[in-house]
Amino acid sequence: MPGPQRLLSSLCLLLLAIALVLGAGWQAGRFARDGLMATLHGRLEVYGQSLDAMLGRFDHLPATAALDPTLVRLAQSHDPALVAPVNDYLRTVSRRTGAAVLYLIGTDGTTLAASNWDQPNSYVGINFGYRPYFQQAMEGRDGHFYGTGTLTGIPGYFIAAPVRAPLADGGRIVGTVVVKVLLDAMETVWRDAGDLVLLTDRHGIAFLSSLPDWKLRTTRELDALALDELADTRQYGRDSYPPLPFTMPHRLGTPVQTVDGRYLLYGRALERDGWSLLVLQDAAPVRRAQSLAAAAMALLLALALAGGLAWRQRFRRLQERERSRAALEQARLDLERKVVERTADLSTANAKLEREVEQRRHTEQELRAAQNELVQAAKLAALGQMAAGVTHELNQPLTALRGLAENCRALLDRGREEDVRDNLAFMADLVDRMAKITSQLRGFSRRSDGPPEPVPLARAVRDALALVERRLADQGIAVDLGLPSGGLVVGFEPVRLQQVLVNLLRNAADALRDRPNPRIRVTGHVNMDKTISLSVTDNGPGIGFEVMPRLFEPFFTTKPAGEGLGLGLAISQAIAREYGAQLSAGSGPEGGACFTLTFPPLTERSPTGEEKNHAPA
Repeated sequence: MPGPQRLLSSLCLLLLAIALVLGAGWQAGRFARDGLMATLHGRLEVYGQSLDAMLGRFDHLPATAALDPTLVRLAQSHDPALVAPVNDYLRTVSRRTGAAVLYLIGTDGTTLAASNWDQPNSYVGINFGYRPYFQQAMEGRDGHFYGTGTLTGIPGYFIAAPVRAPLADGGRIVGTVVVKVLLDAMETVWRDAGDLVLLTDRHGIAFLSSLPDWKLRTTRELDALALDELADTRQYGRDSYPPLPFTMPHRLGTPVQTVDGRYLLYGRALERDGWSLLVLQDAAPVRRAQSLAAAAMALLLALALAGGLAWRQRFRRLQERERSRAALEQARLDLERKVVERTADLSTANAKLEREVEQRRHTEQELRAAQNELVQAAKLAALGQMAAGVTHELNQPLTALRGLAENCRALLDRGREEDVRDNLAFMADLVDRMAKITSQLRGFSRRSDGPPEPVPLARAVRDALALVERRLADQGIAVDLGLPSGGLVVGFEPVRLQQVLVNLLRNAADALRDRPNPRIRVTGHVNMDKTISLSVTDNGPGIGFEVMPRLFEPFFTTKPAGEGLGLGLAISQAIAREYGAQLSAGSGPEGGACFTLTFPPLTERSPTGEEKNHAPA
């Protein structure tokens, strides 16, 4: 069976080649790893000794400073006269020893004196009773704590020692002396050496690091108890601690450990405060040595097999090329078919979209026409309700005209031509008055859906009042005008603005029916955002809370049956929105209703198309 024998031989050769390649890589990696082991061990010892030496300089400084008699008296008596000498003493000691800050804390946790007493971030008067180092010192022990300064935001290592009263006074603890040491110099040394070095606390938080991005990140997940402790002591001044970009081993102290296949780690626990010093080395040299050795072995094996596989590889390449050509041709045909199908779908969708757009345009035209008809109907209804007042206004001048005409005939018979001329002039004035009344009604009744134009607000109010003047007079309603003397100009269609104002005035008159001392006030002003507001306020019963949500609904009315269709406010709001204005309702200062028209700032376009603000006249 030559076939199975050939397969078995090939499998054995393959397994042998794999073993040789892996063995060469493993051996090369072991040699490289052993070389790095000695280097990491030496660096760890040097960095650990440097840290111990640096902090050892300050371990006994607080206890030594606490022996100063003046400082002890200040801690006992809190005498303000002793603060300045103690401040000078602490500053002198701080400068000579190189400490960042040296300060004295009273038994209540408040700082009594400090070496930085004259600095903007002075510790004097600040309470540090929540810090663990203060609590440890008040228990009679040396306090140690690393954290971020809550006042300055600068991290440092705090060493504290208790201040005791003289034995004659019982030797009790009367305060705490604290020294703050900055460890930034250690990070600078590590960074200049080009090493990845971390110093972690007992929670696993890296509070010193040669790599700034790794600072205040944790080597393990923090439990709720640790987070509460960090929050209570305000150790680092933050609420969350993201994890480091590698997973730490459970135990330290083994010679060299590989972390996530990316780093070689050498670390050991320090005797100080549960700290751990970690030195990491990129594992790339080990991986590179393994890769080079494995590649070299693989290259040798490949050269041995290259001669036998060359012809077979060439044959397979030709086959692959032919299959690729066939696959590309098939893909081209499939793509052309999909393009044709997609083009047909897009054409169908485009035609459907055009039909929908045309239907929507037609619907909008019908809706606008219906709205215009509804507006015109409301205007004609309002004209019908004003007919009685207009008839009364016309009857008076007509009666006067008849009497004057009879008087002119008698005067002519007597030859008093001068008196006839006076009567004719008065008759002309009466005719002008009648023409003014009918022209206002004719203008109010005509259809108007033109573009907006500058309209003086005072003139629009005056024309609207003229249309309802008779009704206001019949009800004895007083009208107060509060429009600025300079005048306000808004962008609106004049007749439609007049219709809105008439509706508001008529509604106000309806609300004042049978009310004592009825009054309507029309006011206008310019708002801070350049909009213009016009308010129509009455002293009637006001708008009920239950009515307000439905006030602008079509066919909703609170008037008795037969006195209104409930369209006036709905149409007025629709007209206002059509010209960019807003109609709102509320309560007036006297408890009545207040309807406010808010107009947008008036703009006009120059012949070049540039917009210009139109200030109030």
